[in-house]
Amino acid sequence: MSYIKKMEEVRLLQPKMALVSINNENSPYVSYSGNLKNCYLLCGSEYDENCYYGFWLYDSRDSADCDYCQKCELCYDCVDCIECYNVNFSQDLNNCTDCDFCYDCTGCKNCFGCIGLRRKQFMINNKPHSQQEYSKRMKELKDNANREKLFETLESMKLQAPHLYTHVLNIENCTGDYVYNSRNSLNCFDVKQLEDCHYCNNSVALKDCLDMSNSYYNSELDYEVMSEMNLYNCNFCVTCFDSQNLDHCELVYNSHDCFGCFSLKHAEYCIFNEKYKKEEYEKKIEQIKKEMLESGEYMKFPVSTYPYEDSNAAMEWPDDPKIC
Repeated sequence: MSYIKKMEEVRLLQPKMALVSINNENSPYVSYSGNLKNCYLLCGSEYDENCYYGFWLYDSRDSADCDYCQKCELCYDCVDCIECYNVNFSQDLNNCTDCDFCYDCTGCKNCFGCIGLRRKQFMINNKPHSQQEYSKRMKELKDNANREKLFETLESMKLQAPHLYTHVLNIENCTGDYVYNSRNSLNCFDVKQLEDCHYCNNSVALKDCLDMSNSYYNSELDYEVMSEMNLYNCNFCVTCFDSQNLDHCELVYNSHDCFGCFSLKHAEYCIFNEKYKKEEYEKKIEQIKKEMLESGEYMKFPVSTYPYEDSNAAMEWPDDPKIC
């Protein structure tokens, strides 16, 4: 008997949420997001207002086409920017205002086409200008703007400038990139507040977790889990919240001690969505895990219900480079 096939059969019989969202206002087309107002097509984002087309966008307002940005306002087409105002077409900016086509700048104002600057203003292509010269030159650039050429110039400057080895702050014994306020966490990317975790990405406030993605808030002792929040001792789960002791589950909320379950709330001691007594559950789970380990099915999960080309996976590993 294939337990994976059994899981697929159970999943097909259960209702499935079209979008996963919590406490949003006038934001009908967002997923894996919460506390949004007047937002459109955001994913993995929280506490935003009037924002559109973004991923992992936090505490931001009036911004569009921004990914991995936090506390930004009036920003467009930015990546990995923090506490920026009126910044466009830029990457890795921190606490900058009125900057366009910039990379790796901190505390800068009124900069255009600049790289690697700290606390500068009225700079164009890393060259200083007076305020009057800057205003005049910016008017000329905007009147005759060729976005493709501007990007080409910026990329050329990047090749000539030193780059940070990694983007980290307040860490202890960590490896990866974009790691903040964490300790003893290896090969983690775009994370903060992690402790004793390995191989995590897009995650916040985890402890003793391994192989996690898009995971949040006080989760502990989890393995191979994605799109979750506040889980304890859960393995091989997708989109489960506020639960404990789950195994091979999806869309299970406020539950504990479930195996191979789908689309359940406030459940306990369930196997393939069927309820058992505690003693019977524990005995049956032991037998199922033993058989799955022997057959090589344990640690596997039913295939995704979304087409590959419509998922975020296509951004990381595109079949066709033209997709991205």
